[in-house]
Order: sequence, then structure tokens, then C-alpha cells
Amino acid sequence: MEWESYYLEATDYYKAALGASMKNTLGNLVIYNVVAMSIENYMTSVLMKAGFIPEHSSISSMYRELKKNHNAPEEFHAEVRFMNRFMNFCSLEPTPEIVPTDEEIKRMVSFATSLKDWTSDCLAIESKTI
Repeated sequence: MEWESYYLEATDYYKAALGASMKNTLGNLVIYNVVAMSIENYMTSVLMKAGFIPEHSSISSMYRELKKNHNAPEEFHAEVRFMNRFMNFCSLEPTPEIVPTDEEIKRMVSFATSLKDWTSDCLAIESKTI
């Protein structure tokens, strides 16, 4: 099923981000992008398993969709907003690039870990009811 490929891809991104953050092998901007890809794919897997195709690929947009149809933890809201601070959305105006600090990367990886655990539980529960 297609949702499974998103879940597996999310897990691969998560592992890469976790390893890179622990070893300091990639720059923080790269790690941020890998964490963001993990988060987007975890959310996509849950939405697609429930029969929804995400309307937008931003983390905040996908979180809003999750909240409509799933019991996503409220504490994710603050982490989604935090992640958005670093997003460089398409714009005709140049925007300064914000490079996350090591502490901010730790926070992002922690959020990805919580989301991974919630997603795993959510997909397991839904599998039993279908």
C-alpha cells in the first residue's frame, strides 16, 4: 500500500537525521531538512492510510489535517510552529536563511521521535480496526 512506502521513507529519514545529529556529520541546515522530510512523510502515511491525500506539503498544513481526523497530541502544535520558523517557503522576495542551532536540532529530532512513536501507534490501532 502507498501509505506504507511513506512510513518506511519517513523512518529512513528519521534514522539519517538521528545519526547525523548525534555524530555531527552534516550541517544543521541539512539535518533540519532531513528531519522535516521525516515529519512530512510520517504525517502523510497516517493521512493516506485513513484515505486522505494531503492538500499541502507544509508541516503545519498537514498537522491541521491530522487534527481534523485523528487524535493528534496537542503538544505537537508548538513543535509544528517551531519547525515553521525555519521553513523557507517559495517567495518572490528573498528571505534570509535561518540555520538551526545544535539545541534547536535536538528539539526537532525529539519532536520527530514523538511523532514516529505516535504514528506507529496510530497505524497499529487503525490496522486492527480495518
